[in-house]
Amino acid sequence: MKNTLTVVVADDHLFVRESLRAMLEKNPSVKTIYEVENGRQAIEMLKIEKVDILLLDIRMPLVDGFEVIEHIQRHALPTRVIALTAFDEEAMIFNLLRAGVSGIIFKKTTHQQEIYTAISTVMEGQHYYHEKVSIILHSKPDGIQHPPRIKLSAREFEVIVLLCRGFSTKDIAEKLFLSEHTIEGYRKEIIKKTNTKNTNELIHYALSNGIVTS
Repeated sequence: MKNTLTVVVADDHLFVRESLRAMLEKNPSVKTIYEVENGRQAIEMLKIEKVDILLLDIRMPLVDGFEVIEHIQRHALPTRVIALTAFDEEAMIFNLLRAGVSGIIFKKTTHQQEIYTAISTVMEGQHYYHEKVSIILHSKPDGIQHPPRIKLSAREFEVIVLLCRGFSTKDIAEKLFLSEHTIEGYRKEIIKKTNTKNTNELIHYALSNGIVTS
């Protein structure tokens, strides 16, 4: 596997892409590295290149990570997906597992050795999960068999998690570098999807149905 792999880094943050590229450039098994900043670009890259490994941020603009995974599966591409996520909520973990990713690592804690181990593991046809994922799987082995009642985009999931943690619309907007109007739009759409009437009902729904863990 020496100097043969083509890897795509898909993340909307330049700093994250550059950091991952710096790690990958030191990996002797990696030959070519591409960077994309949104899901739409990731799909276009998959159409023109034979990609061995996709390091995929789940929450990205235009098209999120889940839609990219669906594209890979719909076209039966051989690309192995290692999900990069800032979420450690059980619901997100199980959503990723159901989506069929080859690996899951957390953006806040990952490091060069973990990236190397994840790549070598998935290229051998196995799965690589961060230790916390393994703990969740061990504690709720049947969790993957119970899909959520509603389908949320990665951004909607992020908003609902922050609402459950007590963040106001203004706080969420500042944290996600979006306008309050945009966040309010997400909130209304999630309320519509969950068939709830207001934020309090939405929070209760999310906690009661395991979308967000308390």
